[in-house]
Amino acid sequence: MERTFSEFLDRVCRQYAPRPAIQEFPDHPEKTLTYAQLAQKIRDRVEELKGRRTIIVRGTSSADWIITMFASAAGGHQTVLEGINDPEIPATALEAVPEYHPGCLLFFTSGTTGTGKAVVLSQAALLRSAWNGQQMLPCTCDDRILSMLPLSHVFGFVCTLLWPLSQGACVQVGSGMRGYTTDPKAFRPTILPVVPSLLAYLLKTNALNPELRVILVGAGPCRREVLESVNRIGIDIYFGYGLTETASGLAISQPGRDPFAMALCPDTSVRIADDGELLVRTPCMMEGYFNDPEETAVRLQDGELHTGDLAEFRDGALYLKGRKSDVLVLENGEKVYCPEAEAALMTRLGRDVALTLRNGVLTLVVNAPQSDYAAIAAKITEYNKDMPLGRKILGLELRRQSLPRTLTGKIQRWKL
Repeated sequence: MERTFSEFLDRVCRQYAPRPAIQEFPDHPEKTLTYAQLAQKIRDRVEELKGRRTIIVRGTSSADWIITMFASAAGGHQTVLEGINDPEIPATALEAVPEYHPGCLLFFTSGTTGTGKAVVLSQAALLRSAWNGQQMLPCTCDDRILSMLPLSHVFGFVCTLLWPLSQGACVQVGSGMRGYTTDPKAFRPTILPVVPSLLAYLLKTNALNPELRVILVGAGPCRREVLESVNRIGIDIYFGYGLTETASGLAISQPGRDPFAMALCPDTSVRIADDGELLVRTPCMMEGYFNDPEETAVRLQDGELHTGDLAEFRDGALYLKGRKSDVLVLENGEKVYCPEAEAALMTRLGRDVALTLRNGVLTLVVNAPQSDYAAIAAKITEYNKDMPLGRKILGLELRRQSLPRTLTGKIQRWKL
């Protein structure tokens, strides 16, 4: 198992030299880069980047993005992967910070519980994560994996780039949101990693291609009915769990079992704290949060990461129960698990909603115009009839603007 991108690229580009590596244009196969061509372009880019301390790789996913990223990391630069919605960090600001991680990559967290933080990941951690994925869900050099996810986020980076390249498969770079309904049938992938909201959209628009044999869902909670819909059309579906801080994969479901019953990746150990929080150890662990030793010390203690996720073990499998930040503790000690209540309220109201506390009062925030206040309040009154006294919704706020969510659809409760 390689520990650097240079070793990794040397192996795969030698072993799979004539095979297709990166495909951007399904209608123009002559533009597909082979592994040998990819290696040469990365070597050329390494020379172009010499003399720079930190490289910021911005923009949407593309073959050029991939070449620049590999060249930067392989050339020993500190490499910042900055997505469209990530906070922009000027290169001068990075240069002014004494902390420096040559050869490491900086990924931003999704911002579920606060503003996105830059996570420092070594090449060895990222490559080990891709290796773990192969042990749990094998792909081959005959597979085509469509990248519809941002490569600047660790799930897309590992599962739609490193994992397929490690096995000589073809990485197909999608065209972003404008290609959601057309890319699968144009590229004809055999494996498709997705976030839950994207999968639901692809099912709704009948966008999945007949050659698809495996779908890997990650980066957020997924409704059981969505997973079951995939099974009914004959595609194997897997549910994976990981964090930016752990270079993605920690656990994944297995064939023939409940898709939410996950097995741990190799050399991953977990324990459940007294409050239900999942604590993990993994060879794919982050170096820390960039320029934030205090937060690193809080989240990473003696090599054990406090994930902020609630989980349990049943019948030898790991089940996720939600985020600690999604549990509101009322003044009477009653606890409300928000996603469960919000799902019921969204069904009842037909609106996007989120629960929060206002001066200790359980309050529902609804994406709706003020003119709908009376009708929504009446439906909440009906909802409250079935709730115990401590869980009744006593506050209501209507907002015309969309509720704050991450790219994977998780509510950013801290912004409420």
